Amino acid sequence: MNLNQIISEIKLPDTNNFDKQELLKSYPEPVSRYLRYHLPNGIPGDNYVEVRLKGIIKLVNWSNFKSTLYANPYKGFLWKAKVNMGVLPVKGFDYFMNDTGAMNWTLFNLFGVMKADGEDVSRSAEGRAKMESVFAPHLLIDPKINWGVVSENEITATWTIHREDQPLHFILGDDGSLKEVFFKRWGNPGDTKDFKYHTFGCNILKEDLRKGVMIPKKGNAGWWFGEKEYDDGEFFRFEVF
Repeated sequence: MNLNQIISEIKLPDTNNFDKQELLKSYPEPVSRYLRYHLPNGIPGDNYVEVRLKGIIKLVNWSNFKSTLYANPYKGFLWKAKVNMGVLPVKGFDYFMNDTGAMNWTLFNLFGVMKADGEDVSRSAEGRAKMESVFAPHLLIDPKINWGVVSENEITATWTIHREDQPLHFILGDDGSLKEVFFKRWGNPGDTKDFKYHTFGCNILKEDLRKGVMIPKKGNAGWWFGEKEYDDGEFFRFEVF
C-alpha cells in the first residue's frame, strides 16, 4: 500500500450503527469519568484523528522531529515524520494497516536508513495502533471495547484489531484527566535478538482541547515503562502543535 491508500483507509466512514450516548451511560464510573473529561462538548462524529507532533526522538542520538499522525484505533495508523539527524534530513513513516505493519526511512529521499517489516514488526505496530487511541477518546465509545476497572484511578480497555489482545491501562486523575497509559507490547527494545512482550507506555504531562476533544499535548514514551530501565527505554518526547 502507498501512503495515500493508507490515509484513505483510515478515513473511510464507519458503517457501524449504534447509539454512543446510550453506550456511554452503560460504562462504570471511572470509565465514564475519563470519557466525560475528554469530551466536554459532546461526542464528535469524526471517525479518525489527524494530529501534528513535534519534539525529539532517540535514534542514535536525540534528534528533532516534526510529524503528522493519522489514526483509527480499529483500523491502524500512519506516522509520517522528518527527523533532523544533525544536518542530515531523514524522512519516513511507520504504519499498520490491513494486518500489516512496516517502517521505511530514507536520507534525502534516496538512501535507505531504516526499513523493517514482517510478522514481528506487524505485531509491534498493531500494539502501537491501539496506543494511538489516546488521541481519539471519542472513538473509544464502541462495543468493540471491553472496559475494565482496576481502581478508581485505573481503567483498562481491551480490543483486537488483528491478533494483539493486550489491554491498555489508563491511569487517571481524580477529575478524569489522563496521566499515564501503558500496555504489554511485542517488540525487541535495545535491538535484542528475540521479540517478546515488554511494558510500553507514555507519561502524559499536559492535555489540551482540540476540536472539542481533550488530547495529550505533551508527553514522553518508551519501553520498560514504570521500570528502572525506562531511562534507557524512553525514546520519544512529543508536543502537539
